[in-house]
Amino acid sequence: MKMSKIVLLGLLVVLLAGCAGMRAEEPVLPEETEVIDFTGYWEGELAVSPTSSLVIGFTITGSGQTLYEALLQIPTQGVRDFAVSSVQVEQKLLSIGIEQLQASFDGTYDPETGQIVGTFDQMGQSLPLVLRLSDQKDNSRIQDPQKPYPYISEDIAFTQSPEGFHLAGTITRPIGEGPFPAVVLVSGSGSQNRDEELMGHRPFLVLADALTRSGVVVLRYDDRGFAESQGDASASTTLDFADDAESAVRYLLTLPFVDSDNVGIIGHSEGGIIGPIVAQRNSDVDFLVLMAGTGVDGMTVLEDQSAAILRSQQVPEPVIAQVGSTNQAIYNTVLDESLTLDERKEAIIGMLLPLGMTASQAEAQLTALFSPWYMTFLTLDPSVYLQDLDIPVLVLNGTKDTQVSASLNVPAIEKALRAGGNTRYTTKVYENLNHLFQPATTGSPEEYASIEITIDPEVLEDISSWVVRDRLEL
Repeated sequence: MKMSKIVLLGLLVVLLAGCAGMRAEEPVLPEETEVIDFTGYWEGELAVSPTSSLVIGFTITGSGQTLYEALLQIPTQGVRDFAVSSVQVEQKLLSIGIEQLQASFDGTYDPETGQIVGTFDQMGQSLPLVLRLSDQKDNSRIQDPQKPYPYISEDIAFTQSPEGFHLAGTITRPIGEGPFPAVVLVSGSGSQNRDEELMGHRPFLVLADALTRSGVVVLRYDDRGFAESQGDASASTTLDFADDAESAVRYLLTLPFVDSDNVGIIGHSEGGIIGPIVAQRNSDVDFLVLMAGTGVDGMTVLEDQSAAILRSQQVPEPVIAQVGSTNQAIYNTVLDESLTLDERKEAIIGMLLPLGMTASQAEAQLTALFSPWYMTFLTLDPSVYLQDLDIPVLVLNGTKDTQVSASLNVPAIEKALRAGGNTRYTTKVYENLNHLFQPATTGSPEEYASIEITIDPEVLEDISSWVVRDRLEL
């Protein structure tokens, strides 16, 4: 699982601008009313835990005489120019609503310090946030490719089937008529843009660049309902996202420069489940690359993930065991169809409140737990799809992956492939690489943003050579 839902508290900003003190018959503000100009880039830090903080900023445009607009920026989570839902200004008060993220910011401008002092709220949680005017920084990483590219890059859109909305993306392709081998990149859990942007990194941008330089056509796309793509992810499941990926494969097959006998899917994390689902039902998929893909059901993945992350943070084993027991009880209750939905929710509230959660926080947890995606993921077993595959598969993971551990998932993937008689697979587990295939110390998600490397160069080389040459020998 990839930590990619915009997770801090929430993230939605609404700024509804207006001028306090104005009357229809008197368009000029009274002299005693101070007009604050909120335009510019305002940035602050949220203390999301006792040991870590998250930089959050708003790029505000407009003026006191017109409606303000704002864009949300969270550099370490890869959120850039995320349009807020509204902006409201009244004298020194600034309110920003971000409905998509169930979040808001309310603050008051302090003329003595030049700061906006306020509170960021998301899904029942509140944290103090002080914003200061700042220069917006360049958030590029050392592996981000720089233009001009030695290949063709073009933005495209294709129709999703069966729902019929449009998905937006980018195709990068070698110069020339081809036909070339081609891949679709499929991201992990949570809404991602086409670059799979998170924690200040853009893994799919880097991966697409490496592959295309090696002679491969790459299609990457914004997840449904995110960035420039249409659709609604709120009630969608992994199976729905598989429809999106399959639609991308179909689109590739219509392009004259694509070799229709050499089309594959590269999936990261949840994308490593989606790839086998699509390949099982569509014979046009000729190969798969599973980057930190899972091999066991979702409940087992989450239990293992929780323990591994806590262990990387040096949490005592008795505490880890207690957390695991509580989580297992919650998951079992979510899936217990002998109880009514209300009975299940009441039982889980009874487990969460003693942990110190407020009522609103517990309600937010219920919303997530009983979402269609979560309830599907808990029981989704990748082995059902893996054992039906007879195509080449590249299985990759890292020893420092605390979200989809190599020790649990790689053997399970191999077992499922062998059970179906598939021996055309290659496995590689990299020493000291984390869930994003970065060189890591602990593997904790808290490290992701602080690591400058986006994807270890060895991984990029291995994927490129396997797609272009090595798989053909299996």
